[in-house]
Amino acid sequence: MVTVAENERAKIEKAAKWIQANPDIKYPQKEPSIYIPKRLIFSKAYRSLSRCALLVYQDFMAKREMVSTKSDGKKCWRVNNNGEILYPYSEAEENGFSRGQFRDAIDELQQKGLIDIRHIGKGGRKPTNKVTAENDASKYWIDDRWQDYDTDAFRPPRKPRKKDSRKDRGWSLYHGKKK
Repeated sequence: MVTVAENERAKIEKAAKWIQANPDIKYPQKEPSIYIPKRLIFSKAYRSLSRCALLVYQDFMAKREMVSTKSDGKKCWRVNNNGEILYPYSEAEENGFSRGQFRDAIDELQQKGLIDIRHIGKGGRKPTNKVTAENDASKYWIDDRWQDYDTDAFRPPRKPRKKDSRKDRGWSLYHGKKK
């Protein structure tokens, strides 16, 4: 009977031989996958998403780092970086979303319970910590509040994005007088 360790060793040796025989060709690797539960796909929250919000949500799902664990002897998966997922506006623009589309998609995903904001960033402003000189980006959490969407048990987002409510200050005052 072949043990698991011997089987793995044989696979590694086979891959090493293939790499030596084909130095100019990259060894084929398994394509990363995105797992979306069936009950999420058929939920009201997911089905009512706009096109843009659906694409942004799939980007969030692709940013998850899934780790295999065992619970009660069964293999299960958990998100390793939940609450630490970064998706800055600059990356969204590279993916073809305008700043307004991305902002509206984040709002919609939050209102339907699919994601939540763990930390609200500074929005591209200069960092306050000069020592590390890191930009303060928003960090997102993939949430499961969507299961209660459109019911009485649905909880509002923990940290909704603050909308600009300045009516009589700054540019809104200036543009308001022009009318």
